[in-house]
Amino acid sequence: MTDGLSRETLAAQALGEIDQASGALSPAIHPSTIYERSPDGSYRSGLAYTRADNPTYDHAERLLAALEGGVACMLFASGSAAATAVFQSLLPGDHVLVSRILYWGIRRWLAEFAVSWGLDVEFVDSTNLAQVTAAIRPGRTRLLWVETPANPMWDVTDLAAVAAIAQAVDVRVAVDSTAATPVLTRPIELGADLVVHSATKYLNGHSDVLAGAVVTARADPFWERIRSWRRSAGAVLGPFEAWLLQRGMRTLFVRVQRSSESALAIARHFDGHPALTAVLYPGLPSHPGHEIAARQMTGGFSGMLSLRVAGGEANAMIVAGTVRVFKRAVSLGGVESLIEHRRSTEGPSSPVPIDLLRLSIGLEASEDLIADLDVALEKVSKAGAAGGPVPEGLPTSLAGSDLAAAVVAVMDRSVTPSIIARGGSVRVAAVAGGLVTLEASGSPGAVLPAASHIETLLRAEVPGVTEVRVVWPGLTPTPGSAADLSERVQGILDSEVNPAVAAHGGRVSLVDVAEGRVHIRLEGGCQGCSLAEVTIRQGVERLLRTRLPEIVGVVDTTDHGAGTNPFFAPGKR
Repeated sequence: MTDGLSRETLAAQALGEIDQASGALSPAIHPSTIYERSPDGSYRSGLAYTRADNPTYDHAERLLAALEGGVACMLFASGSAAATAVFQSLLPGDHVLVSRILYWGIRRWLAEFAVSWGLDVEFVDSTNLAQVTAAIRPGRTRLLWVETPANPMWDVTDLAAVAAIAQAVDVRVAVDSTAATPVLTRPIELGADLVVHSATKYLNGHSDVLAGAVVTARADPFWERIRSWRRSAGAVLGPFEAWLLQRGMRTLFVRVQRSSESALAIARHFDGHPALTAVLYPGLPSHPGHEIAARQMTGGFSGMLSLRVAGGEANAMIVAGTVRVFKRAVSLGGVESLIEHRRSTEGPSSPVPIDLLRLSIGLEASEDLIADLDVALEKVSKAGAAGGPVPEGLPTSLAGSDLAAAVVAVMDRSVTPSIIARGGSVRVAAVAGGLVTLEASGSPGAVLPAASHIETLLRAEVPGVTEVRVVWPGLTPTPGSAADLSERVQGILDSEVNPAVAAHGGRVSLVDVAEGRVHIRLEGGCQGCSLAEVTIRQGVERLLRTRLPEIVGVVDTTDHGAGTNPFFAPGKR
């Protein structure tokens, strides 16, 4: 039935399958969680428990695998569950390269959990082929994770080129193709090993299903490891959600094509608008990734674009607050058009410019959407929008130094994103000769575990760097002081830990010290932090045991549930 048919026809007819028992054209829903055994103890259907498999999943999985050109597909409870399953199927110590611009939820998960579980995560500009090549560590790099177009700046990565680079050294390539969908880009045909979707978005398309999916180019042992993870972790969606997903995919082509046409019309209309400093859309010839997008995207450039509003965050918020047809909501890919100020959603650790508005274009008449934005931008124009993005240069103290510029560039590209996402901050304070001094603040658990990696990275990538030191605000207590142990612990907390965590309104208090065990309590912004365990285990405890060898452990006595103003990295959601 499927041989020779276009993907558009396969989607519209959901593979054209008909229920053999009833003749129904609409697939059946199988809500049962269990299946009967035969008298001999076997399962005649091959199904044992719905956490492993369900016939309702099978239909949607076969359809998406066919649309992507893969050999198999797995549905997950959410896009995040699908994405993280790929990383969780790796092993501790594996080095992974990740697009610098990507969906913030995955960046946050990588920083909060993947790093502390033992993955060596490095962010890289995947649009820069030379940078990708240089970042690969033969024998250690196991995965290159690419998102294209990349949310919310819509950077475009040359998938065929990065796949060739990675696979030449046995690095698996996974592509988050949520924004492109198989309508516009089929990464497996360009050399990708895995394709990942937040199926909540375009695949379902109606803002009423939470789901994710992973499609594979081949059923190899790594694929079976992902399958095992899904089964063991229970990261599956319900049968009704799977049924809704396959129903949504029936209209995928008409929805994506329509939203892409409207997005292009909107981007063209507002390109060069006096109240905007930039329209970010791969379909515009001015977009740096336009040539690549035109080559690897067929039938459109997606329904996603971003606007950078002149005058900064205040004016961006005015525009978002003035629109009437666009809805102010956080998702994308539905039938309704959405507008969102991403920086305020992602929190203070976000790398997204503060003047950026992300737009998801739905199925409304494009002229209504254009008129809605025209009115909103006119309000900003009358208020006197001016200026644009402020370029970030070197600190004054480092200006004029080529070595310092190179160090800052490497830090910004490969280190700072993961440090920020874990609730910390690190800046280049000084470069003298070959010595680089980095000043850290925020969570000690964000910086201390990375210190040795930072030095190795800088010495490898910046000729002339011979040593890297990480310093903290305040004075460093002298190890081996004759003072009482509790006084020395208090001194370290006061001089090193608390000046650091004060950056997000936190404080660490000493409760007592008994038999080498230090009991502490987190207060303020640290009390309800999702990274409290990381802060203590990889930060405070490591620092105290390094300074004071007689300390055997740190015990957390905090009432975390009582936190009233917790700091979450990158934001409380």
